[in-house]
Amino acid sequence: MKNVIAVSACLKRCSVAVSYEGSLYAVNENVDAAENLVWLADNLIKSENIDLKKLEGIITTSGPGSFTGIRVAQSFAKGLALALRLPAICINYFDVLENMYSGNYRNNIFAVIKNDENTICCRIRGEYRFVSPEVLAESLKNPVVLIGDAIAEVSPYMKGKIIEAVYRTDFRKAEYLLNFMHRIREGGSVRPLYVSGLR
Repeated sequence: MKNVIAVSACLKRCSVAVSYEGSLYAVNENVDAAENLVWLADNLIKSENIDLKKLEGIITTSGPGSFTGIRVAQSFAKGLALALRLPAICINYFDVLENMYSGNYRNNIFAVIKNDENTICCRIRGEYRFVSPEVLAESLKNPVVLIGDAIAEVSPYMKGKIIEAVYRTDFRKAEYLLNFMHRIREGGSVRPLYVSGLR
């Protein structure tokens, strides 16, 4: 697939990206998703003369992040998919972060995303959790490559357990979702990622 639109919305960050006829078009704004996502997408499509009939799929995110923002982006994706009869899929931000890493330790990547001042969001043994940095450090047995926007929160508790730390705050841009165009299939699912605390 080469003509795909991706949308992401988290708090006051709206992002729309379109891969179209071999070119990338994107817009990223610090605006309210509920009020501006549709306008931003429409403006991008019109200004770049993108033919909606040529779109082959839609990608959005499942989270973690602002529940409202995620639902706004997913509602947009579902509505557009229904109107244009296109497949739509969700990608979570952990996969996006791991895909952004280009170093030598791909099997050791561990993504950490800010939640609030006391907890971070992570994926431990395949399960998504909100945990304190201390609990996270205790649960990791082997050294890891930390990537994400919660490096400063986690690092002080990870003595001897960090191979490399890659601070990334731009992973919510829709253009990074386009790296997963190969996953688009008929009947893909679009639903939010629900995360709980570590028990």
